[in-house]
Amino acid sequence: MKNNNKVFWGIVLIIVGVVFLLDRLNIVHDIFFAGWWTLFLIIPAVYKMIKSGVETGNLILLCIGVYFLIDAQGWQYSYLVLPIGLVALGIAILFKKH
Repeated sequence: MKNNNKVFWGIVLIIVGVVFLLDRLNIVHDIFFAGWWTLFLIIPAVYKMIKSGVETGNLILLCIGVYFLIDAQGWQYSYLVLPIGLVALGIAILFKKH
């Protein structure tokens, strides 16, 4: 199980490094969008949710990442993230496996 985790994160780091390198060498233009860094919050949260199920910490991390992504994109829906996050947290607590 730990070996699969190492392989996954190794591949993620290689892909991120190659993307940064291509951007810095001006081979690929405009690959980064406003709020791209929020993917470093969203992707691990979703990965852990798929792997281990929805947990309070993963849900909070996902809500924070989505909030910052919405804000960086300039969308006018960021005011909905907190109420939706609270509802999702309540649902996660109700359906959490003991």
